[in-house]
Amino acid sequence: MKGGEMLPIFVMYDSGVDTLEERAILDGLMATKCYSHMRREIRLINSEAWSNEDCSPADWYVDRARKIYRNKIGYTQLDADHLLDLLANEPWQKTEPHIDVLFVSQDLTARDGEDWLNFVFGIADGRITVQSVARYREINDPFERAMAIKTVVQHELGHVFGMAADLNRSNTEYKLGPHCTNPGCVMRQGLSVSEWVRHARESYSAGMIYCPQCLADAERATF
Repeated sequence: MKGGEMLPIFVMYDSGVDTLEERAILDGLMATKCYSHMRREIRLINSEAWSNEDCSPADWYVDRARKIYRNKIGYTQLDADHLLDLLANEPWQKTEPHIDVLFVSQDLTARDGEDWLNFVFGIADGRITVQSVARYREINDPFERAMAIKTVVQHELGHVFGMAADLNRSNTEYKLGPHCTNPGCVMRQGLSVSEWVRHARESYSAGMIYCPQCLADAERATF
């Protein structure tokens, strides 16, 4: 992640995100910046005016996101793909290009062909990632909860920068998208809360965020 003029990262989270989650999100982003020597501005825009309405930018998007009622689980989830589309088509992207990182407190789902996935922790496409903190609330230990949030923050941001995207690269696999298989790397895939807690512990113990191969992938980011 080197170069001269690099797009800033705009971060926002809705009003349902609690203090522990907020701190974990910001810690995860700052740790990524330090570990990868990323020379990008990280800008929290929660307090900025949005469309002349009395709400934060994140709440504005959540209010307009498509809500999917899931009979199987008995509650409504936000359509993560629709949130990506809303962010991709915002006028602000044209006047001040940036990377969007949006966190919501409600559960997310996404399309899987003609059906919907049971849930997603996060989703990334192009220069945008949308993530939910809802599933981590089943973790009783505050430290482990924060670690899991930080790990998935770093994972989805890694997708934005093209980490583990090349399946011809050694130590990659396709598992609901391309992912790394190197021990300790946060770009490994996690499909459950317990799996993300385990990944977080392993990365923490290894003193690692991204493996050298994933860092090399990110060095090729051109935006």
